[in-house]
Amino acid sequence: MKRIQIGVIGTGGMGTRHVQNLTHKVTSAQVVAVMDVDGRKMQAVAAACGATHTFADGNELINHPDVEAVLIAAPDRFHAQLTRTCITAGKPVLCEKPLATNASQAYQVIEAEVASGQRLVQLGFMREYDPAHVKVKQIIASGDLGKALAFRGSHSNPTIEHLRPIEDVITNSVIHDIHSARWMMDEEIESVYTNYVPSTPERPDTARLVLVQLRYRNGSVGHIHFNSEAGYGYEVDVEMTGETGSVHTNSLDSALVSHKNQRAQWVEEDHLQRFESAFIIEAREWVRALQQGAPSGPSAWDGYVSILVADACIESAKSGRPVAVQVPDPPDIYTRRA
Repeated sequence: MKRIQIGVIGTGGMGTRHVQNLTHKVTSAQVVAVMDVDGRKMQAVAAACGATHTFADGNELINHPDVEAVLIAAPDRFHAQLTRTCITAGKPVLCEKPLATNASQAYQVIEAEVASGQRLVQLGFMREYDPAHVKVKQIIASGDLGKALAFRGSHSNPTIEHLRPIEDVITNSVIHDIHSARWMMDEEIESVYTNYVPSTPERPDTARLVLVQLRYRNGSVGHIHFNSEAGYGYEVDVEMTGETGSVHTNSLDSALVSHKNQRAQWVEEDHLQRFESAFIIEAREWVRALQQGAPSGPSAWDGYVSILVADACIESAKSGRPVAVQVPDPPDIYTRRA
């Protein structure tokens, strides 16, 4: 079967990892074009993967005839516009989260994709491909633990390079946990209540730790704990509580070492280490789905609803009150997800 020719927008840490995976881990893909405003880094990435086209403008990459599909790993503020350009060009796109920086921008992507009459967009919610998360999802979906009553997500980063506004923390980081909360429970969130700890008292607009309480339409509940500066490493886990038991991820793969009256495990340094296998599986499944006709992973609708919930979380954090989430019914093209 012919290899899918892919263009990658953004050659930072995430974009470079995607290029490496597509080049070395996905035999049915070929990176033919890369784009970045950092010309030196872009040229180095292009040389390493054998890309024959380089661009300083994302729109030019998308519209180049040799590019059959696009992966967007640009800064968040460019995601919505670049994704709409892909839809206009009729080219499938894997866009890193978030789909947009607010729900209004995200819905413009939904309108464009619905108008096209076909699914072209997949969101980079790679936890759906993480073996540890998938096992928890399978167990709770089997019904062996009865009805799912509660979701708990824990997400810790080791350090922060700069102070981050609460809006950025939620739309760039907590957005992953919001999607996990919907995906794991297979239910929509109807209200959120957010509390947070500022990075410093002098900057109350920033956040280093965020707690979100969730309530679902069916009466079940959830809790998200995000720590921007845990100090010890990068860690993501989920726990699902059912009527007759619970299931929890066991995401640390390192050996348990007992030595000198201590017992310890090594914790990954960042998301690229923790989700290394998930990113590879995500890339393979995306390309496989394209060969079969259309993306089948997390959709633009998933991206839109996650941002809708994120906007409510931000409003709650600023107001100090619970905020209702009004999730509309999805258009037909999103109800046919495999």
